[in-house]
Amino acid sequence: MSPVPVMKKFKRAPPPPPPSSSSATQGPKPSKHVVHIGGISVEFPYQPYGTQLAYMNRVIVTLDRAHRDGHSHALLESPTGTGKSLSLLCSTLAWQQNCKSKNRYSYFTHSKPDPQALADPIGHGGGFIPETQ
Repeated sequence: MSPVPVMKKFKRAPPPPPPSSSSATQGPKPSKHVVHIGGISVEFPYQPYGTQLAYMNRVIVTLDRAHRDGHSHALLESPTGTGKSLSLLCSTLAWQQNCKSKNRYSYFTHSKPDPQALADPIGHGGGFIPETQ
């Protein structure tokens, strides 16, 4: 008969120590970059690229137009990996907070769409930028 293998008992590792308040054990907090677009301060987790600045500008312009006219559409395109989601979130949240601080948010939720904008959405904004030759 061959001997039966014996399972060794292992002790469980002690739990990690609680995080301390000293900055030596914690990594540095990511810095925020604030850019001003259309009179709105937009916080971004790093220095935005030019395409991200242009994207955020179009988002803010379209939101302002929708706020003013009561109706607007935008088709915003950018290649994969250019930070569209982050740019959209940062610019939209900054615009929304700006509206709240100016106490215009309640007006936006109760506004009526412009009848001309409903009849001709392309002619009344929509965020479309035609190519210039």
